[in-house]
Amino acid sequence: MKNPGNTEAVSEILGEILLLAIAVTCISVIYYQVLSTPEPTDIANVAIIGEIEKGYPVFQLQRGESLGADTNFLITLGGLERREFSLKDIGYQEWTIGERIILPVDDVTGIQVEATIVDTPTNEIVFRAVLQEGLTFKYKGGIWHFDEPIWNRIPNEVKDSSGNENHGIALNGAKIINGSSEPQNVKRNNSGYFNGFLDAVRVKSSWTLNITNQITIEAWMKPQIPAFISDIVGISGTFGYTPYIIPVAGEIYAIISEDFQKGGLLSTIKIDYEGGIAYCQNLSLGKSTGSNICQPKITHMKEKTYLVSFIDKNYNVNLQSVNISSNGSITYLNQLKFTEKSDTNDPNRLSLQKITDNILAVAYWTPNDGGLLKTVQISSTGIITYTGKMVQYDPVSSGSHSREPYLIHVTGNIYALAYRGPSNHGILKTFNITSTGNISYTGQMIEFDTLVGYEPCLVQVSGNVFALVYRNNSGYGIIKTYTISSNGAISWTGKMEVFENRPDTYCYNPCIIHGEDDMYIIAYSTKDIHVTGAKGYIITPLLAQNGSINPMIITRKQFQVPEGATCHYPVIVRVSEDLYAISFTGPIAHTGYLITILIGPHGRGIYKGDSYELYTNTTMFEGYINGIRIYYYNNSLGSTWHHFAITYDGLSIRLYVNGIQVNAFSYPLHRIDLTNYPLYFGRFYCGYIDEIAIYDKAFTQEQLLNHFLHPGIFT
Repeated sequence: MKNPGNTEAVSEILGEILLLAIAVTCISVIYYQVLSTPEPTDIANVAIIGEIEKGYPVFQLQRGESLGADTNFLITLGGLERREFSLKDIGYQEWTIGERIILPVDDVTGIQVEATIVDTPTNEIVFRAVLQEGLTFKYKGGIWHFDEPIWNRIPNEVKDSSGNENHGIALNGAKIINGSSEPQNVKRNNSGYFNGFLDAVRVKSSWTLNITNQITIEAWMKPQIPAFISDIVGISGTFGYTPYIIPVAGEIYAIISEDFQKGGLLSTIKIDYEGGIAYCQNLSLGKSTGSNICQPKITHMKEKTYLVSFIDKNYNVNLQSVNISSNGSITYLNQLKFTEKSDTNDPNRLSLQKITDNILAVAYWTPNDGGLLKTVQISSTGIITYTGKMVQYDPVSSGSHSREPYLIHVTGNIYALAYRGPSNHGILKTFNITSTGNISYTGQMIEFDTLVGYEPCLVQVSGNVFALVYRNNSGYGIIKTYTISSNGAISWTGKMEVFENRPDTYCYNPCIIHGEDDMYIIAYSTKDIHVTGAKGYIITPLLAQNGSINPMIITRKQFQVPEGATCHYPVIVRVSEDLYAISFTGPIAHTGYLITILIGPHGRGIYKGDSYELYTNTTMFEGYINGIRIYYYNNSLGSTWHHFAITYDGLSIRLYVNGIQVNAFSYPLHRIDLTNYPLYFGRFYCGYIDEIAIYDKAFTQEQLLNHFLHPGIFT
């Protein structure tokens, strides 16, 4: 549509007057423009408002014609970075009257923002304005020399000398090492020291740290032997036998264990996102007796209602309901006891499986009645009632006590039960359990081990594929995968791996859970038949959705527990990201422990969310861009100071040690992801760091070699 000439002139004058008036009188800027130019003659006639709203550029088409999908937005941020978008790039095929467009840039609060909008078919500028007056920069990034005399845990104490004001705060035990007192641990002037977990410097996310095109991250680092445990506490003071842990809400977890008076003890704890542990409340549940008898367990039913189980002093199964609030407070509700007696000496931890919000299935064994599978009902007020529904999943027979049941949901009304049956054979059966608590055996059964199947544990891998771990007749740790159909039919996939098979060492109580993606985690204890006590380990197999078992991500890793401590009955739960908690029984005095540990790849060292990372330990150097990790292995990395760098030039990710490229990965034409996650230095890194620099360009090998030869000089 053509525009009459006099209207065009008036439009230009009005637009300029409006812009001038707004620039003079407004602090929070809103721009309104009706713009056109003399050429070409076929032009757009539109009125657009632009503003910064909660840190993001927002535009509204108020009057005139609709604009097409190829309309271009040109944004200049901080006088430095030019970003270009088309409507179709951000998911629009047309811009209609009254519609608001929010551009997907990083938070631009406080920086200068200039905007131009072009109607591509007519090559017409339909909007141009400075949306926000603010800071301008020469480049993105920052430089941190760590030359402060001391860190006092106050904001902006860790100085950025680049001019971008990306100052940080030291957290927890992060500290400055003085070059005059410890010259061997300082590269230039002073350096920072980090213990491997809670120590860190945190720099708030800012526009100059959200680098999107090219990047260099470099630092001098002297790593030490990395720690494994984030925090460790004793459970119930001096006792805490056979603890079992589950998540409650947010940072709150519940642990049930046997206390020093051989009674059930329920505790709530808080685990923060860095692994710190603090107790909230304890509640005693009742007395037990004998050795290895209490064997408590807990499961969540609905909202605040939880159900706990343990074997009491009369060898009866004791079920109790409690309320646990989101702040960790515990309130006792009700209890129910089964009449069938447990054994007087052997462990008998029940398997509890939620069927519905008010129906729970309970599997356990008795010396006189065999293996029993029952259902109970829990009312809205926590009253527990036995439904009267029961099946004997394994009858009493010579050599069988139907021990160590593990019940898991398959699909619909189908549930699978693994246990150690007659002559210690490993048995896997399926049952139909309805929402009213009715139980029936499907008739489907398989022996997962025809010799010995101790302490089985199940986890769902995908759909109808399940993984089972247990200890065999040789004391080896075994993992197998099975398919279980919707009618309860069971078949072995043919996939099996041995994860613990050292001579004279037995694997006990393997517990498997899903970690992330296709990584699973097995926590277990081992006992050398020639040595008193047991040690705790984790190992991380990869399980494909079809049941294939791939090589382990890492070799087994031992819990670094207190001096002289041992490990029995480990139970592992995921806390957050790559942080996990493990509860277990300790040394001969039966001290219970809870530890938090890091497992698997995770942000560490120098990193900003999944956008970018530089990390090293004494044997390995890694970095990532957009979570794409590359590695370099060298056993001497912890022997002295080294200069480490990672670059991305828009085509490849490259790692450098002492100015020499040691690895590269092709990753063409990607933008570095934006994230509001803070920038961390030293988090989950153990050792010394000095002279950190981040730039929005990819340095060449020659430039990085110059930085290596001249520490602290960045050009």
